[in-house]
Amino acid sequence: MKKQSEQKVTINGFNEKDTWTLYKTAKIKKLQPDETLIRQGDTVKDLYIILKGKMAAFNNSNTPMLLNNGGWINASGFIKQTPSRISVRAVEPSSIMILNENIINSLDANIQKLFYKHLNKIIVNDLNRCELIAKEYAETNIRLIKDIYQKCTKGNADLKKSELIQNILKKIPKLPAFAINLVNDLMNKNISFDKISEQIAKDPSLTSIILKRVNSSFYGFHKKISDIHHATVLLGINQLYQLLIAEGIRTTMPDHPSFKEIHLNCVSISHIAFTLSMKTNIAKPVELSTIGLLHNLGQIVILLLKQQNPGIATLIDKLDMAQVGGLLLESWNIPDTIWTTIKYQCFPEFSLPNNIPEDIRNNVALIYMSRICYEIFSGRPKQELPTTFIKQYLRILGLEKYSPDKIAFNIIRPALETKAKVLPVHLKKLIGMDDLQ
Repeated sequence: MKKQSEQKVTINGFNEKDTWTLYKTAKIKKLQPDETLIRQGDTVKDLYIILKGKMAAFNNSNTPMLLNNGGWINASGFIKQTPSRISVRAVEPSSIMILNENIINSLDANIQKLFYKHLNKIIVNDLNRCELIAKEYAETNIRLIKDIYQKCTKGNADLKKSELIQNILKKIPKLPAFAINLVNDLMNKNISFDKISEQIAKDPSLTSIILKRVNSSFYGFHKKISDIHHATVLLGINQLYQLLIAEGIRTTMPDHPSFKEIHLNCVSISHIAFTLSMKTNIAKPVELSTIGLLHNLGQIVILLLKQQNPGIATLIDKLDMAQVGGLLLESWNIPDTIWTTIKYQCFPEFSLPNNIPEDIRNNVALIYMSRICYEIFSGRPKQELPTTFIKQYLRILGLEKYSPDKIAFNIIRPALETKAKVLPVHLKKLIGMDDLQ
């Protein structure tokens, strides 16, 4: 008699007689407020119909949806048993009808037909609602992407006009002539590395720089390298080129721990970028090596500005490091491809690739992924990495099948390991190979 008194509610899609038939066959469950019916991730085979009360369906990403008398719960799960995408709990004291496949199969064929017809209608409505929600999310994402892009790029054009920025740029020593000449030689398609090697061998000052650096603790070689030929055989001309540019950059920096740290970061990114370019066969590896060496110079400008203007340090921190670095390199007459890549290097953190000029898009994707790999080697937590648009940039590199971790440890690290003996000590420590000499 208790069931009969509760059966005053008509189930959506059924008349009173058919409702009563279901009622006699099904199980009834009573829930108290906040009692859970379904937990997200559970595989639930039953279908639930609210006879009395109110339920709330929710997941981690949206506000609860309220379900009232007559509402059907877990229609899709009843058809195909998959982990539930939502949790459902009672908002107030509620009575729930529980139906399973055996119960439905035991009913009259006409009622079964009526049941599946209404079940299909509910699933179609759910799909339509999901499509509408997906469309709304897509439109919201597009607006957010545009808003973030505008916010992140606002004021970039004004940096070039800033008297404060221009004054500090003028005070920073330029790269030595040999470094600028080497960078410009790099952009000359007709120049060969054999030619560059000859130029280095004929210049006593360059030879001195190389031998002094290669015999320092920076590399940690056990035996002294006494001549440029030995250094060339040991390191290779690409490494010598990288060493000279790195030394040229080091001379522009004050002798301060913060600046030394920036220098080591640039050298590491340079090696990673060179390797990634080689492995993907995208862009010129030595050009990416150069971009890696120069990519963080904007941070030097910002540190110098803060030292000279401590009263406005908070405002200076808001300057775009990449834009400032691009301005510095432009003022040094560094080739356009290099300084524009550096200017756009942070765009992948907040923008889709189509906002980056096509002629430097590959370079930007490579230097971005190199910076991500550096952060992974440094132990930065995965959730802190700026990877919102990483799939789009990995697609440019042909690496969309790989996670950032796999790129770092399965592609970059093994490639660097093959030349571990000639890597700087700090880079070997960074990637966990400091025991290899």
